[in-house]
Amino acid sequence: MSELLKDRLNLDILENICSGAGVEVNISALSKTFKKHRNTIQNQVRALFEYRIINTPIYPFIWLYQEYPLLVIVRADLPRTEEIDRFLREDQHIFGAFYVRDEEYNTLLIEYHSNLHSYGEWKKKIVEEHKIPPREIRYPAHALFFSNKHIIKYQPHSPIFTMEEKYKSGKELEINGYKMNKLCFQILKTLVLGNGIRTNENLLAQNLNVHRKTIERRISNLLRENIISGPACRFPKFFVPPNQILVYCLVEIKKSKDKIIKAIKLDPCIPLALETSMGRYNLLLFKVFFSVEDHFKWEERYDNRFPDSIGAMKKIVLSPQMTASIDQQKVSLNIIRQKKKWLHGRELIETVKRSG
Repeated sequence: MSELLKDRLNLDILENICSGAGVEVNISALSKTFKKHRNTIQNQVRALFEYRIINTPIYPFIWLYQEYPLLVIVRADLPRTEEIDRFLREDQHIFGAFYVRDEEYNTLLIEYHSNLHSYGEWKKKIVEEHKIPPREIRYPAHALFFSNKHIIKYQPHSPIFTMEEKYKSGKELEINGYKMNKLCFQILKTLVLGNGIRTNENLLAQNLNVHRKTIERRISNLLRENIISGPACRFPKFFVPPNQILVYCLVEIKKSKDKIIKAIKLDPCIPLALETSMGRYNLLLFKVFFSVEDHFKWEERYDNRFPDSIGAMKKIVLSPQMTASIDQQKVSLNIIRQKKKWLHGRELIETVKRSG
């Protein structure tokens, strides 16, 4: 664990900025960039948030992938009840959940864990605590395990470039009932790429009762150690802009693997890709498209570009309507809060030792 994560003030700062406190859209900077009045910029930004096109800005906690190096994709058979929905929203390991129709399963879960042992202990615990039904009244879950150390592409903002292609082609871009004009799309792209965002160090300093320069220095240290990345606005659903679909896909690459991986790294349709060894499959891709037809065209392009190179595919198409409402920062914030509890416990022990 990084020494920076053993410091109370660092953890307090992380809890704030990773939840969006003290992280703001810089209206003045956007006004200068686009040479528009502040009120015009403010209205466009407000629309992006009110129509849930993007979330308000945060500092992404990329240390998540160090803390939880095990990615688990689970096909599960779970009842659609308020208790299950609450479990999905609150559990500290579940990053995403989708309601699907896949053989006997109706739910696809994306989870992060420390290792196989901790995953097994967590699984026993949620059954014992009746968070999910006992095994005898549901189909046993089917889990696939991946290493986050094998991530070859992590680019949550990449779908903005396919949106840009559509917009530049003259096609109407309407998102959640809001018709995008040129300025609004330019602002959207700017914020998703992490520009036009400011950190309110004065507010954070006031909240945490420290000097502003201290806040600046601590955040710089956290960025340098790759505990967080620069602030950005994210799409509300796991890498996916509203009105688009997510395709979870295991792929068999038979030859030209290096060339295909190079293409994937440049492909705006793919925000996340991992190498794996899962039977015949050696790549895990999360792909984003405007429609199922666009996905079929993508497959055809890759087949033509890399003939006889791509073998079997196992995929599940996930629409926005199939997505459970889960806070994307939930897993990260739980890690930070658990570290604060651990540090508080250690401080209590040290206090008892000194008083003894």
